[in-house]
Amino acid sequence: MNLNKLISALLLSYSFALTDGPIAVTASGIVPFVVSFNTVAGNGDQDAATDASTTAGDFATVTADDYDRVTESGVTNYFNIDNVVAVEDFDANHYVDIRLTKGGWTLPTNYAGAKTAGATDATEFLVLVNVTTPGYPSDVSEGLVVESGFDSYTGLDENVTSIIKGGTASHGVEDAAFDVDARILFDWLTDIPGTYTVQLTLSVIQGS
Repeated sequence: MNLNKLISALLLSYSFALTDGPIAVTASGIVPFVVSFNTVAGNGDQDAATDASTTAGDFATVTADDYDRVTESGVTNYFNIDNVVAVEDFDANHYVDIRLTKGGWTLPTNYAGAKTAGATDATEFLVLVNVTTPGYPSDVSEGLVVESGFDSYTGLDENVTSIIKGGTASHGVEDAAFDVDARILFDWLTDIPGTYTVQLTLSVIQGS
């Protein structure tokens, strides 16, 4: 080996010795329970459309029919609120437990009927739950499923009540949809004129 080749080899070896090593970046962390069902169109969230809508109901529109109605299910004398809550796009990354809570009533002075300020009445505010899209096409039984009893009109009291569950330990649900209809009972003898208010709250927790 001549001197020029030796110098070139030494320089090449020295150059390799100064080469930077690889850069390794490790991402880690606990992914939380994530649920999306209340996006409003245009608010900057990921959905272009509004996920949920509500119908409050206006007791000022109560008529004689609401005091004197008979249905196939035997529920009589009610004020109807279709789609009191309707969710068109429900997504979750795990088990979900969808719940309703009925608040206490604001009632007229001298009211002496079954509705209660403490919300303990279980016969005056009825709901029917309908899942239109379970959100897990490969096995609808593992998507959103209505809890027992709520496929027909069922009364709510002051307790937080599960109405829908879905997902499993290994998957969530996507693009699911459901709605809730309500009936408020009215009685000729006790539901006197005046201001009535009641609040219904829908909440979601991670199921198990």
